[in-house]
Amino acid sequence: MIQRIQTLYLLICFVLSAVCMFFEIGTENHPWALTAIMGITCVLEFMAIFLFRRRALQMRVCTFCIILLVGWYLALVAFAYIQGDGLVGEYRPQVWAAIPAINAILLYLAFRGILHDDMLVRSLDRLR
Repeated sequence: MIQRIQTLYLLICFVLSAVCMFFEIGTENHPWALTAIMGITCVLEFMAIFLFRRRALQMRVCTFCIILLVGWYLALVAFAYIQGDGLVGEYRPQVWAAIPAINAILLYLAFRGILHDDMLVRSLDRLR
């Protein structure tokens, strides 16, 4: 169902997640934990595109992806702290580190679209 706006949001999230997996996030190297979290998120976003008939599960998957992206930032902060020798370190994230925040916003918008569809279907079921 590509005509639904939340499907487009999820598709954009999937593409951005796939792009984020292959670029350097910081100045030193790309930690495997960030790649693993982004890979899981990428797979779940792709799976959520095809769950359009099971809206409750699709909303749960979107919520779980948002939680994973928050965990991605926590892992990034922990890695920067360890890599940079405390808070005074040399680790500087690049522009690609903003992609998970954009994904979280798009996932929230997709969640709202799915919720709107669910409420619309439930209201139409009441009229029958």
